[in-house]
Parts: sequence; structure tokens; C-alpha cells
Amino acid sequence: MKFTISDIAYFILIPAAVSTSCIRDEIEDCPPLQINIAVKDKNYFNVDNVELEQRRSDDLAFREYVPTLLYVLRDLDTGAVVEESGLFDVDGDSKLLTIDLCPCIPHGRYVLTVWGGMSSHDAISDDGLSLTLNPNGLEGEDIYMANDTILYDAWHNNHTVEMERTKGKLIIEKRWERMPDGINGSRKEIKGIYANVNNAFTYAGTTDVMATHIWEPSQSVVTKTVLSPSLEENGTRLHLDFINEAAPSTPLLTPKDVKITMKRNELTVLRYVWDDDRQEFSIYALLNNSWTIISQMDIEEE
Repeated sequence: MKFTISDIAYFILIPAAVSTSCIRDEIEDCPPLQINIAVKDKNYFNVDNVELEQRRSDDLAFREYVPTLLYVLRDLDTGAVVEESGLFDVDGDSKLLTIDLCPCIPHGRYVLTVWGGMSSHDAISDDGLSLTLNPNGLEGEDIYMANDTILYDAWHNNHTVEMERTKGKLIIEKRWERMPDGINGSRKEIKGIYANVNNAFTYAGTTDVMATHIWEPSQSVVTKTVLSPSLEENGTRLHLDFINEAAPSTPLLTPKDVKITMKRNELTVLRYVWDDDRQEFSIYALLNNSWTIISQMDIEEE
């Protein structure tokens, strides 16, 4: 069989073309999958309307917003875990956290789930897909989460995901000209908030939370509690006792219960003003950027 010069050139060029293609099974130096993690919720949505919460700079290091991380990479089709990190501290002053995943990971479609802000694994489910927001009926931590579907091939090997805050914050300011005798703390009981959140940002379950704060005597005291969102609008009941640290189980003053709304990445702000002449509190909520009295609203007894 005779070959022309064109035929010979064709057979020479085919191997050269194949050798320059990035095929995971044949070429060892294909770019590994790289994930960039950013912080989206650096401040609460309504922080600029709340004097009692200071806006944080948008230029801080990643670890200033989210000090710890845990990530899990799963195969999109099978759900099998391809790589997971375990909980680790975020170091350095970078504003963007870059993670180079194992070069052994084959091309494909994956789901990346990232949790941040935890001090331990305890609140995370065994499969890494959900988290208990207020474990053991306590306040818990300021938890962040990111979840995204990742396409990894020769043309897509660098992805950026953004972490969002899962909880809100309850701020209560107490004001009095003369503090009632013996009071140096408060105990909150919050009923009607979500118990869990999963990697699809779906909230589920219900829980109650107890939080106690002790303070130094002052004419104005501010307490802050990180809480999961309410089950519904005005669906969270707040019971507040004013106590003495030496006998916290015996309330010295108990204002009227109020209904509040907790939202993800939002501040819920209340003000309790003690009237020494009437010997009772007037309770206000910061609603639509103005203070509205809510202590006169009736709440049905359970």
C-alpha cells in the first residue's frame, strides 16, 4: 500500500493532538480541583439600623468571620464521600480561603458542603448534611454554611463558594434609673425556633433555648444571644426573668412574655424600660427602624 505525503502527515499529527489533551485517566498533570471559599454574610442584614451592634469591616481576614471549617465533597450521582476534611482552624490573614483537593479525584459532578464557626463536631450529623443549631437547649455558636454543585473537568477546575450565616441574634437592652434591689442578671427562655438546618438551607424541627447572663450593676445593660430562626412570623415566645446570681432559680422580677420573630442573619432588638413608680417594665421592639411598644400585646397562656 502506498501513502501520500498528506497521509503520512495525518498519521503523525494524530498522536500529537491526543498527547496535548487533558484526559484524567492518561495524563498525570491535569489541574487538580481547587475551591475558593468566601464569606458572604460579614454583617447582619439590618446592622446599619441597630446602634447596639457595630458593623464589622468588610476587609477582615476570613478567620475573623469564620474561625473554623469542615467540608465534605460528595459524588452528585451516588452520594459517596470523595473527600472530607474534618474540623480545622482557619489560619492566616487571607480574605479568601483556597483549598486544593486531592489530584486523585476524577472528573465529574460533585456536591460540596462547607460548615464553619463550630468549636467541635458535636452539632453536625454523622453524614455531615445537617447541623443542630442550638444543641442541648443552649445558645450554640454563630454557624456558617455553604453548599454548591461542582462541575470538574479539564475546563472547570476552579470554583468559588460563599458562606452564609444560619442564625440570627437577639439583642435586649435593659434600662432603669434605679436598678431594683438584688438584680444582677437575666434568664431567657425562648420557645418556637427551629432545631436544625441541612445543607439545602432547609430548617426543620423545633426547640426551646435557655440563656443566662450575669452583669455588673449599671443603668443600662445589653445582652446578646445567637438563635435559630422562628418557625413563623411572631411565632417565638420570649420569657424573661431578672435574677440574682446567688439564687438564679428564684426570679426577682418577671416581665410579661412577648412574641418575637427571629430571622437568619438578622438582628431582633428589644428594649425593657423599668418604671420605678409603676414597678413594671415597658417593653419595646425595634420594628421598621422605629421603637414600638409590645408589652401591651396579649399572649394566650399555654
